[in-house]
Amino acid sequence: MINKNGRSLAAFLEDDVFAGEKGTQMLPDAKDVEGFDAFIKRYTAGLAIERAAVDSL
Repeated sequence: MINKNGRSLAAFLEDDVFAGEKGTQMLPDAKDVEGFDAFIKRYTAGLAIERAAVDSL
């Protein structure tokens, strides 16, 4: 996004919102990743059920 002054959103965030801040990296916990992978497999498997329910209405 660019505002009327030609300044991009990235520049605004870097210069005004997060000026002088240093970022840090956080790595996910392996158990959380496993849990999410299991969840997304069940979720995507259930999409066919959702589609069938909508189609039957």
